[in-house]
Amino acid sequence: MELNIKEKINPLLHRKELTGDITFTGTTPSNKQVQEEIAKKLGVQTELVAIRHIYGAFGGGKASFEAYAYDTKEQFDKIEPKKKEKKAEPGATPAPAKK
Repeated sequence: MELNIKEKINPLLHRKELTGDITFTGTTPSNKQVQEEIAKKLGVQTELVAIRHIYGAFGGGKASFEAYAYDTKEQFDKIEPKKKEKKAEPGATPAPAKK
């Protein structure tokens, strides 16, 4: 996987707004894989990178992405939406506890 990144610095929100292209073989990379590659390329911690979108092109091999890289964990927590935990489906029986 190869990334081509364009940066725009947003000083008000203390982050870098990233756009770019991904070239890959096989399936489109997951958000986690792209997050790790961006963090490695920018030299920041993985948990400070938020992937917004990955747009795959028909025919494979190329995709574009939008992401944010924050300066601090506090800014990341303040701005990024919280992920919801999945609830159990109604009517589903809970799994038996292991002994």
